[in-house]
Amino acid sequence: MQLSDVASRSQASVPPAASIQLASLPAPASTPEPATPAIADGSVVASMQALIPLDKVMLPRAAPPLSPAERLELSGKEYARAERCLANAIYFEARSEPIRGQMAVAQVVINRVFSGFYPNDVCGVVYQNAHRHLSCQFTFACDGKSKAITDRRHWAVANRIARQTLDGQIYVPEVGKSTHYHAAYVRPNWVREMRKLVRYGLHSFYRPYAWGNGNEEPVWGPPDTVARVHKTAAR
Repeated sequence: MQLSDVASRSQASVPPAASIQLASLPAPASTPEPATPAIADGSVVASMQALIPLDKVMLPRAAPPLSPAERLELSGKEYARAERCLANAIYFEARSEPIRGQMAVAQVVINRVFSGFYPNDVCGVVYQNAHRHLSCQFTFACDGKSKAITDRRHWAVANRIARQTLDGQIYVPEVGKSTHYHAAYVRPNWVREMRKLVRYGLHSFYRPYAWGNGNEEPVWGPPDTVARVHKTAAR
């Protein structure tokens, strides 16, 4: 036998290096195949969905709506003047009414500001046509009676309601976008053109049919109140 034949046989009997394994060493762990993401409707479904249910994912909170004061860009002296005019309307028009009725009067004033049918500032709405005796928008402004503040407790309440309304802290959903009201002891002709929304104490609150529901006009108040108003409007 030639040496070349021996060498050839020896090489043929040696297994490839990759298959050699020493008995004293553990078998190498097999490398797991990468998981194939689930496919649905042609898009990859995130594997995190299996770990965190969607109903447990924290979603960002919606920003609160702008307050009337923010929308009107009121600050400093302008804010103080608007608060005073609004408090005057509450005090002289509704100080003997239930708290909710006083809040409703304040809301009517702000609704008029944003309606597009009245002056676009609080004092302009409250004192519109005040120079016309008994022919203005709010009777106290043109009835010729004294405007002295004689009841400090009611005045304090009126100021608080005015401030909280301007700051967007209170909103009466039942009053909604009302722009008119009248006392129970009068029956103005214009009510025939109005939709009655609610009554508090002596005052009934209305919005003209011709002006629509006012859904495009701003709403303010606590987030749960605003959500309820929008839900009702969507029906």
